[in-house]
Amino acid sequence: MGSSISQMRSSSSSSSRESVTNNRQQIPEDVILDILSRLPAKSVVRFRRVSRTWCSFIHDPFFASLHHARSITRDKGNALLLSYPDPSSSSTSFSFFERKQGFRNLQISHADQQYACLSEIIRGILCIHDRRSHRVDICNITTQETITLPRSTNIPIRPGAGVDFDIVYEPRYSFGFNSSTGDYKVLNICSITGYKLQVNPINGLFTREVSRKTVEFEIFTIGCDRGAGSWRKIDPGYPYDQELYGLTSVSVCADGVIHWRHRLLDQEILLAFDLQQEKFQIIQVPKEASGFQLMKQVKGCLVLMGHVTRGYNRNKIDLWILEDRRDQVWMKETVLFPSYSPCLWPVGSFKTGLILLAQHGCANPAAWAAYYCDLETKNICMIHVPELKSVKLPCGEVGKPSGVVLTVHAENLLSLTSNAYEHAGKKG
Repeated sequence: MGSSISQMRSSSSSSSRESVTNNRQQIPEDVILDILSRLPAKSVVRFRRVSRTWCSFIHDPFFASLHHARSITRDKGNALLLSYPDPSSSSTSFSFFERKQGFRNLQISHADQQYACLSEIIRGILCIHDRRSHRVDICNITTQETITLPRSTNIPIRPGAGVDFDIVYEPRYSFGFNSSTGDYKVLNICSITGYKLQVNPINGLFTREVSRKTVEFEIFTIGCDRGAGSWRKIDPGYPYDQELYGLTSVSVCADGVIHWRHRLLDQEILLAFDLQQEKFQIIQVPKEASGFQLMKQVKGCLVLMGHVTRGYNRNKIDLWILEDRRDQVWMKETVLFPSYSPCLWPVGSFKTGLILLAQHGCANPAAWAAYYCDLETKNICMIHVPELKSVKLPCGEVGKPSGVVLTVHAENLLSLTSNAYEHAGKKG
C-alpha cells in the first residue's frame, strides 16, 4: 500500500518528501497519508494542528481526492445527504445520516432563498447563484467552507435584476466536475439583449425596442492554474443562432459533461457541454422520452425519468439511459412496483440506482419514507431514514417534494481557497 501511495504521490506537485519527527522516531510520509486518508473528516480536521507538515498534507488536493475515494469505500452507501429549503429562514438545511452515528445537521445561509439557485451537489461541492445580486458562491458541505467567485470583467453583469437602461443581462450558471483533471468548473451562459431607446413624440416617454441579441460564454476553473481566480471568455461553438428560449435552468453533470433539456419548437433535445474540451454537442432525445422532465446521473450516465404511473395491478416508471454520448445510444429501462406502493418521486441517485421519496398518508403530510431502486436487479426496498419523520419537507404540486434532494454522500476535504491550489496547478 505504501509503495502504491508513493507512486501516486510522486505525480502530485506538492510532494515535500518530508518525514514527520516524533521524539526520535520518523513516520514515513506514505504511512501518514495512508492512515489519515482512512479517518472520518471530523477527525482529520483535528490533526491539522499537529504540525505544519500535517496541515500541508491535509490541505493538499491530492490528499483530499484520496480521502474522498476512501470515504466512498468506507461508507458503502451508509452515508446519506438530505437537503431541503428551510421555509422559516433564507437557508438551505442539510442533514447527514450515517447509520453508525445518526444524523447531524447544518445550514448553509444565502442572501435570499427566493432568489437563490442551487446547483446539484457534486462530490460534496455545491454552487449557489443569487439571481438578484448575481453573486456566485462555491460551498464545501463537509467543511462548510464557502468562497465567493470574483465578478467577471468580460461580461459587465450588474447587480439588481441584471437590467441597465439600455441593456439586459440574463446569466445562467451551471456547475460541473471534470474527473480527468480534477477540476470543478462554473459555466456562465449569458443572454444579452440590447435596446434602442426612442422618445414617444406624443407623451414624451421613453420606449425600448430590441436592437440586438447575443449570447456570451465564460468559465471559471477551480483547481487549475490556467485561468485560476478569474473568468475566461470562451467560444464553445454554441449550435444555435443566439437564442436561449426553451433552455432549462436545471443542469446535470455526468461523466464530465453538463446536460440541459432544450426545446426548439416541437423538438426536444439535450444540450451537452464537455468540460474538458469546452465545446457544446447536441444530443437527440428519443421521441418516447419527450416530456420527461427529470434528469439524474447514475453510474456516470445521464438518466431521463418519467413520472411513476399507476396501473390496475402494478405501478411503473420508465427510464431512458444515455449509454454512449458520442454515438447517442439510449437504452430504455422500465421499473415495476407493486400496485399497493405509494406515489414515488425520484429525488436522488445511488451508485447503481435511484432514491425515491413517498408521502405517507394524507393525515400527516410531513411523514415521508425513502426507497432505493436498484436499476441492475430492479429491486426496490425501503431506506431507514429516521430524520424524515421529524423534518417538514416542502411540497409542490400533487404532494411532490419541492427542492428536496436525498443522495449518497462521501466526505470531501477539498479546500476551496486559492492557496490550496498553489502547487497543484503545476501538475502540467
